[in-house]
Amino acid sequence: MKSAMLLRKIDAKLDAIIHEDLTVLKKVKKHVIKSGGKRIRPVLHCYLLRILGDESDRWVDTGAIGELIHAASLLHDDVIDEAQQRRGRPAVHTLEGNKTTILAGDYLLACGFEHLSTLEQSVELLPVFTGVIRDLTVGELLQMRWESNPAVTVKTYEEIIHRKTASLFGAMAQSAGILQNQSKEEIERLRDFGVRMGRLFQIRDDYLDYFGDPKKEGKTLYQDVNRRLITFPLLQLMKKMNVADRRELKKRWAGPENGKSMTEFVMERMQKHEIRKLVALEMEEDIHRLMKYLREYPGSEFRDKLVDRLSDLLVPVRG
Repeated sequence: MKSAMLLRKIDAKLDAIIHEDLTVLKKVKKHVIKSGGKRIRPVLHCYLLRILGDESDRWVDTGAIGELIHAASLLHDDVIDEAQQRRGRPAVHTLEGNKTTILAGDYLLACGFEHLSTLEQSVELLPVFTGVIRDLTVGELLQMRWESNPAVTVKTYEEIIHRKTASLFGAMAQSAGILQNQSKEEIERLRDFGVRMGRLFQIRDDYLDYFGDPKKEGKTLYQDVNRRLITFPLLQLMKKMNVADRRELKKRWAGPENGKSMTEFVMERMQKHEIRKLVALEMEEDIHRLMKYLREYPGSEFRDKLVDRLSDLLVPVRG
């Protein structure tokens, strides 16, 4: 099955699940379906079910629920972050206002869980998806507290990205195991695979903000450091810096930029300490571990597709 067909099936299911009680909800529904997202989470869910031997279209229902949770979290995040755009388009709150956008996100969650209640294995799936909602909430609270604080630890940062990104990936993988009646041990392994893949996506996103190709990625570099956001590459740099540089970084972080810009200051030290190479190699190791897990399953079209997707996530060690 081609990716385009998978996306059409997900979009059709989202269209069926999201009701249109009010005009503003019609707008939100259109925004969610036409958002231009890659639907990575439901596609992962589909591929894993196929690898586990399921040839049905059950994946569309659970995949759409995961996508609704993701869409709701983006609506809420853009309000909290005061983001003006999402995927190159005006963020919903800039068009409809904060209150409407928050309620619209809640409405998407309600639509998703209403649909979940109709599924045959809803009892087993319910704690999986409610756990994601809990993680997203706690993760956002942690991020609000720490995202711009240079005193944040790697442990706290890892918890934030686990809750805000990796948890939903884990749920999509875990639910595939539940639908296929896998053992508890295998369901846990699937969840761990999804969590690791979700973490990889976030670390890669952090990497690309510093070291990506603006033309290829379609966005400007150094947005995180310019917005004073602490992400994975900067945390790795801070571990390598000497005391004087760490002190200077904290001083510049909170105060005016004198002489060199913050970006210049940081990138000079990124190059000195080979942070690009360090992060790229860590990602490469994670990708190979994920591939190793997939290759434990018999060879199949969808196993190979997922391996190929992982290969596409590799980044250059050097510029």
